[in-house]
Amino acid sequence: MPDEAFLLGELLARALRHLLPVDEVGGDLYVLMDSLGLKEADALWLASLPEPLTADWADIFRPSHASILASCKILALRAVNIALSRDLTVFADDEDITKSPFFNLPALVDHVVRHPEDFHLWEAQRAACEEQLQAVNKSLADLGSSVNLIFRLRLLRSLLGRIQQVIGLEGPASDARKLAIAIVHGFASQRRIMTVLGSSTRRLARSILERTGRVGEHYIAENAAQWRRMGRGAILAGVITTFTALFKYSLSVAIHAPLLLALAHSLNYTVSFLLMQAGGFLLASKMPAITAATLVDAMEDPAKDQMARLRAISQTQFIVTVSNLLGAVPASIAVDRIIHALRGHPALTPAEAEHGVTMLLPHASPTILFALITGIFLWLSSLATGWTANYLALHGMASAISQSLRIRKRLGAKRAATLANWVKHHAPGSVGYIVLGFLLGAVPIVLQLFGIPLEVRHVTLAAAGLGYALDAGWLYGQLHWHDTLLAFVGIGFIGFLNIFASFAFSFLLAIRARNIGEQQSKRFLREVGREILEKPSSFLLPLR
Repeated sequence: MPDEAFLLGELLARALRHLLPVDEVGGDLYVLMDSLGLKEADALWLASLPEPLTADWADIFRPSHASILASCKILALRAVNIALSRDLTVFADDEDITKSPFFNLPALVDHVVRHPEDFHLWEAQRAACEEQLQAVNKSLADLGSSVNLIFRLRLLRSLLGRIQQVIGLEGPASDARKLAIAIVHGFASQRRIMTVLGSSTRRLARSILERTGRVGEHYIAENAAQWRRMGRGAILAGVITTFTALFKYSLSVAIHAPLLLALAHSLNYTVSFLLMQAGGFLLASKMPAITAATLVDAMEDPAKDQMARLRAISQTQFIVTVSNLLGAVPASIAVDRIIHALRGHPALTPAEAEHGVTMLLPHASPTILFALITGIFLWLSSLATGWTANYLALHGMASAISQSLRIRKRLGAKRAATLANWVKHHAPGSVGYIVLGFLLGAVPIVLQLFGIPLEVRHVTLAAAGLGYALDAGWLYGQLHWHDTLLAFVGIGFIGFLNIFASFAFSFLLAIRARNIGEQQSKRFLREVGREILEKPSSFLLPLR
């Protein structure tokens, strides 16, 4: 069983037990068993031994009455200490903390061990404790989760189960070998750090994805009117990206210190993304990682039409992507013509214009690899969005801001309510955009300091940069139509790979977090394949 009450402490303790030497001879039984390197096969072997063989020595597994009493009280006291901690009691429905079923657990365990005939009292108390844990779990599903809370809920269930095992040894029909098997199994699983880490993070991942899925609902057009409105907003997002690309070129010329350049690029991207967030304009590459969680929601709910949801996601993705490009490429050419009229030359030099085209050629540059990595950055930013939404919900941040006496005193009640509303509806998306801005702006430059070449291949930014490069190439008389066509093919590859990578990572994580079986996932993918072959246009344009 875990020794610590917090996940990080438990992971550190297990790692140190693996790394540091211990005195097995002078140590206690725990140290000796931990040094044996027990495996699951040892527990299975112990369980497979025939009864006649174990009948004569099975009692060596049975502790004395005093040991059973001490063990049960220690386990109960530890459970009370965890269950009545402040961050768990806030989820309970008890009017008074003394009414918690955990409050009198040590006294009741002491009584039952001394009077085995009252075993039914323990069973009733354990059922009440389990009911409270289920209520807390439901609250976490509604309000948000954290790995430490999830870890402690699992630890509480383990403590209740161990008390059940130890108290049961006082009964006449008890099987001490079952306790021995449980202990051997525990030592075998304890050696796998990823076991405890995986079980604690899966529920958090589910909560984050649920929050991400709720955000993703706003990125899906439900009818033709919304489809057109999102398209118009996406065109404006493409226009904003035009200036982002222009500032990117200007900053690269003006700043030569790598870390300052990384900060400048990050701020450039972040400000542009936040402008899109404030205006409600959609960026195509941002959508897949968020809408994937919404699709898995539909897969999990039999009442929802998962194929209809996928069509709506795909149609919205298509119009937003095309609209981003329609906004970025013409706007960048128009801006470049204005610069040429004012300065007498385009925004890019001949060398920069040539590089702006050749870097997009799929056969002459690592564009495909860079586009995939950029898609991973987009997925990571969606996790930041979901994590922020989960954190704000878990701590009731919106309500806390609107009701805070200090904030209401400084801002006034109306402004405090406005700030709370912004935190609830816009803070998660803003944090996701900030993370994306720094991933795109800082990571490539930092990696280049270590000799790792990496460039951003973001579809809308690449399209805006291509507009500047094409116009400069035309004005300099060095534009080649063959390279131009291949560059647009490269833009298509970048868009597809950005969307594919971010959607795939988010989809796989959502399936794992929600325990959707492999068979159901494969059946859904086969369904999608048939639909694409039969009605490919239905995934691009909404039906009348």
